[in-house]
Amino acid sequence: MSTSFSLVTTVFNEIKRLDQTIADIENQTVKPTEILIADAGSRDGTLERLQQWKEQSSIDIVVFVLQGCNIAEGRNEAIRRAKNELIVSTDFGCRYKPQWLESLVQPFDDPEIQIVGGAFSIIHEEVKTIAAKADYVLQNGYPVVMDQYFSASSRSIAYYRSVWEKVGGYLEWLTLAADDTIFWRMVKAKKIRYHLVEEPNVFWLRHKTFIQFAKEAFRYGLGDGESMINFGNMRSHVLETAVRYAFFFFLLISPLILVSGMWIWTLILIPLSFGLRSYRNAYRNWKNLNRFGFGVLLASFRLVELSRWYYLKGYFKGWLTPKPAQREGREKLTGIA
Repeated sequence: MSTSFSLVTTVFNEIKRLDQTIADIENQTVKPTEILIADAGSRDGTLERLQQWKEQSSIDIVVFVLQGCNIAEGRNEAIRRAKNELIVSTDFGCRYKPQWLESLVQPFDDPEIQIVGGAFSIIHEEVKTIAAKADYVLQNGYPVVMDQYFSASSRSIAYYRSVWEKVGGYLEWLTLAADDTIFWRMVKAKKIRYHLVEEPNVFWLRHKTFIQFAKEAFRYGLGDGESMINFGNMRSHVLETAVRYAFFFFLLISPLILVSGMWIWTLILIPLSFGLRSYRNAYRNWKNLNRFGFGVLLASFRLVELSRWYYLKGYFKGWLTPKPAQREGREKLTGIA
């Protein structure tokens, strides 16, 4: 395979996982012609390690600092500097199988294909902490499902520069997240011919603590709120959460209800059990996975509450306090995102 392509990515304080990423990239069966890395201002030695890699590698590596940039800004600038028409995007800090890059660029042998999205998963053996296990339960073991709801992530995606230009690049007015989600939605809205690689060759390294998962939920909520996507999902979360707490409230005062008669208890609590939907899903996943103890199930209930509140906090912050650029951006997304 003689296809020339540029690999683009962004980094920020990634020193703890950088050596693994570098080793995986160097071990690819098909290597990029060049790698362009936007550093947002790392202070942990990431930049120095990247410069060292640049001096040692046979790959042409370009490292530049874009102080304080968000991910979309870093990706866009790396693409502008790229020499090749074919672009591969990822997030450094992931792990990669040796055939990852080959699997993404090979489908372009078909001249009709303009963009390729790759599946991704997690390293199951690294799910060790109680919080990571709780998340694993809520995600039902992270199955790879490439259905109509699948959204190609920019941790594993390849496309021609013309595609990036046609969709307007990554949205830089988003603070922290949702740029790649909207990128993919715009690709589908514009009916650009794409191909999906169903074998997961990229592994997303997950968090270890409850607060890390909560902060991630906040970032996702903020991006969704700023762009006003997934509004129905947010509305469902609000309704379910409100009903769940109403259920808990009536459960708390159940002795008083029982005095009035069992029929009132039934009339009130059965409809309110809708609020336990997330708990029921967690229980079903926990039972089907059959690899964790009862404590992990309880931890998954805790994570339901924590991630839900942080997601909604982020969503409402992004939705109700938009910057002028975000208001303008939302209008352009109407009917697309």
